[in-house]
Amino acid sequence: MTKTFIHKSDNNNVYLYDDQRRLSMLIHPEFEKNFNNSIHIDPYYSKKKDYLSKYGFFTDSKNVDFKILEESVVKDSIINTKQIVFEVTDSCNLNCTYCALGELYDGYDKRIGKKINISYSINLLKYIFDNKPKNKFSKLYISFYGGEALLNMDFIKRIVDISKQLNSKKEIEIEYSITTNATLIHKHIDFLAQNKFELLVSLDGNEENHSYRVFAKSKKNSFHKVIENIDLIQKKYPEYFKEYINFNAVLHDKSSVKDIYEFIYTRYHKIPRISELNTRNIKVEKIELLKNMFRRKWESEVEFQDGESELSKITRSSMSLYSELTDFLKFISINYYLSHINALFLVDEEFLPTNTCTPFSKKIFLTNRNKLLPCEKINYKYSLGNVDDKKIDIDITKITEQYNFYYNKIKKSCQSCYAYRHCGVCLFHLSNIDSINSEEFVCENFKGEKAFKNKLCRIFSYLEKYPADFSQILENVLIIE
Repeated sequence: MTKTFIHKSDNNNVYLYDDQRRLSMLIHPEFEKNFNNSIHIDPYYSKKKDYLSKYGFFTDSKNVDFKILEESVVKDSIINTKQIVFEVTDSCNLNCTYCALGELYDGYDKRIGKKINISYSINLLKYIFDNKPKNKFSKLYISFYGGEALLNMDFIKRIVDISKQLNSKKEIEIEYSITTNATLIHKHIDFLAQNKFELLVSLDGNEENHSYRVFAKSKKNSFHKVIENIDLIQKKYPEYFKEYINFNAVLHDKSSVKDIYEFIYTRYHKIPRISELNTRNIKVEKIELLKNMFRRKWESEVEFQDGESELSKITRSSMSLYSELTDFLKFISINYYLSHINALFLVDEEFLPTNTCTPFSKKIFLTNRNKLLPCEKINYKYSLGNVDDKKIDIDITKITEQYNFYYNKIKKSCQSCYAYRHCGVCLFHLSNIDSINSEEFVCENFKGEKAFKNKLCRIFSYLEKYPADFSQILENVLIIE
């Protein structure tokens, strides 16, 4: 059970946090003395504490009564899914050292150069469109993933054509996207630009930063080919480049946040996503190799921010601490009610344990082995269905029971976790998820009072340093939503 407590920032400012009200407030150090039952107490702060106690502060929160997942919610999520992702092929013309589908990892089907089945994929498209209500205000993303997706361009063109035909009666807004290593873009850019594909280009920064991304045959760094193709797009389709091209970089021992931002922003005026190396499903014999390559994003960000360059100010909203503050304001602070006004009328809030997405609510991922998953980041053994030439095999009852089994096992941990409202953790990303049925299971992301105080210390220290970000997040994120 959570309780009201006091925490401090790096500047030694003192705050009171009350879980039941999602309330944090700056308090006088004398109030802290009163809270800690010191001998010499200012009578004013004794009265203040008594006043707050009268209105329910300083009492343990009641146990959270987590709800269960309903079959109707799963069914609705499938019908209203926001995105369909196709694993176009498991082939790739690169052999990136840290590839999540490469030699460092388990958790995916063996790579054998297999292309996705076009007939099965069309069946899935028809299933989604047949069940979607006609609504010109709704949006559906259709995405292509690999391997290197551009190695199966015939499939991509066919799906684009079929989706437009199916949408003629639905009037849904469709947007296409693709994740690519950019080495083959020059062959297909006219089609991609014509259909306004959002391109997420894998580029780790400068030539040294990018050196783990090598061609499979020659083992040469793919950097120069990638840059050549990106420059081609920028020159041939400047407006398309400006609106639809984005970058993803992987952080490792040969790069830094500073390197990545300086190269990509300076050259292309784009702020890239920066991802850490995947630390799930690592082969035992490859753990040391991954440890040597791994670099923590927040540590590299601190080094970059300490420089106080103009670029560090431009990119601040992409930093981990900014995202942590955003999540805090969206889910854990009193500002939650700005974008969830209906919650003010609820006697008891309802939560599902963890932050696992309702199955298929955000996306449906079809692998090249015809498996259906809630996203491409989950171990393929957690498949929730299959597609063939005759039917879409999605057993809603079985899926609901599977999720509720996990929820029922982990909710005991969630009930005493201070991050129960928003832990940011997907069940299927827990490394010990397969032992959830044992008595020894402990959620590796559990936040007790000490860990949560450390989290709040980071957040409020950041707020004290960048107070303008508070208003920016409220106006551009919470109020808009």
